[in-house]
Amino acid sequence: MFLHIGGSDLIAAADIIGIFDFNLKEKQCNKEFLQTAAPTVDDPGEIKSFIVTNNGVFFSPIAPGTLKKRFEKNLWCK
Repeated sequence: MFLHIGGSDLIAAADIIGIFDFNLKEKQCNKEFLQTAAPTVDDPGEIKSFIVTNNGVFFSPIAPGTLKKRFEKNLWCK
């Protein structure tokens, strides 16, 4: 099962560790984590959340609350 995180991006549900609000990037611990674990973002304007998985960090234009609802309601792509 996969969670659609925007555009054509899907993430395997079993790999998801956490879904976080992109505004949290300003906290020092998150800033350091994202600098080392995530790809560089040229235009952060459309990013609303970041998803931490076993395979890396992914950015999404979808709000974390919406992703959480999709995850909880099993709105999966099969």
